[in-house]
Amino acid sequence: MRIQDYVAQHTRAIAESLAHFVRTTAPDKLNWRIQVSDTVATRSVLDLIAECVAVNYSFASYLRGEPRDVETPVFQEAEPALQALLESADALAKAIENLSDADLEREYERRNARIPGHRFILMGYRNMAYHAGQVNFIQTLYGDTEFHVPPNWR
Repeated sequence: MRIQDYVAQHTRAIAESLAHFVRTTAPDKLNWRIQVSDTVATRSVLDLIAECVAVNYSFASYLRGEPRDVETPVFQEAEPALQALLESADALAKAIENLSDADLEREYERRNARIPGHRFILMGYRNMAYHAGQVNFIQTLYGDTEFHVPPNWR
């Protein structure tokens, strides 16, 4: 298996896992923002998913050689957010699958960093895994003591 195909497969899988964590979040907590101070609140579960959607599409555009930032969507309900998450992960996975071995050695200019392709193809996965942990932490904060194991982890 090519590394591109392996990373694409895992990019789709972590999006499915993240979607599972969102689906196991109490519905009244999907837009919950914990107030840190008088002026600062944390991001909600749906805010985290919106960021993943924008990042996935942005990274896919960079890998296709059409670099652009993507506007972060706003979601009020879980299912449209999760549909967008899975579609964006698939778009990123397809961009990864279409890379040649030479593309893994080339550098991608991203804001103030030059990142080799073999590292850049992991960034969407890492971002979604990070956000999965944040969703789990939000669940912990509102008192959910169960770890909701995604079906694709079994």
